[in-house]
Amino acid sequence: MAATVGMTVLAGCGGPGQHDYPESVPTFASGPAAGARAQAPERETLLPPDCTDVVSGAQMSALLGQPVDSVRVHTVLGLPAPSVSRLERVTCQYQRAGNRGAIPDVELILAAYGTRAAADKQLTTNAAAERYEAQSAENLSIGSARAVLFAERGRTVLMVNSGRSSVSMTMQNGVTRPNETRAVMVDLAQRVLPNLAPEPVGESR
Repeated sequence: MAATVGMTVLAGCGGPGQHDYPESVPTFASGPAAGARAQAPERETLLPPDCTDVVSGAQMSALLGQPVDSVRVHTVLGLPAPSVSRLERVTCQYQRAGNRGAIPDVELILAAYGTRAAADKQLTTNAAAERYEAQSAENLSIGSARAVLFAERGRTVLMVNSGRSSVSMTMQNGVTRPNETRAVMVDLAQRVLPNLAPEPVGESR
């Protein structure tokens, strides 16, 4: 079930389609990873092994305007991918109580890489591939993290790269009002980024 959706940045990140969200997102002293290092709890893994520690069902319920605890959470642990220097992958699936279909309402695919360069390269590769499915693509800045928002048939996809971590977020149409989808996804990314892999201290992992 753990679909592999990478993260990447489209060329021309500073073009006319780019938007900044500096006020609603925490400011990081030396990039998003610095904020993650300060806020992420101590753990043996780079990514949270349980999606309730990324965004809980109650938090997602509140974010989507659903009754409290009406959103179920499912965690899928992925495998490393040495060929692209990916160390860990975790897929988080969120489904509203009223949705009995096979497709989750919201899916987050988190990945941690050995280096910033590896994360950035994979983000670029996968975002370029995502363009073929997209009806439109919009470059965003979420704090100092780079992101691309894709409008696709039946869903919206947000890809974000922060330091040596990435998150690919998919939200099905109808989960939020169409004019609120982008704001909700940016807000969700802001909550997720501090829980991702911090920059290595001392020897590289």
